[in-house]
Amino acid sequence: MNYERLIETVKVLVNDDSVYKKGLILVYSLKANKHKKLSEDFFYRITGGENDKYEYTEEFEVEIADIIIKFVIDDEG
Repeated sequence: MNYERLIETVKVLVNDDSVYKKGLILVYSLKANKHKKLSEDFFYRITGGENDKYEYTEEFEVEIADIIIKFVIDDEG
């Protein structure tokens, strides 16, 4: 999973009128290294890294087109 792949997935959901989106939450369980990399990527895309210090968390969420995407660490990885 990377940023571009996630955006493509969300685009499919957003553009498919047969998918009911109100209250939709996607949860991705990622290996720790992928989770951290994606977390950092989102942080710098959203903030530009200016005036904010990146702090890693074990869970994070983003909202894209009214869909909430939650990222958690895969307990087995």
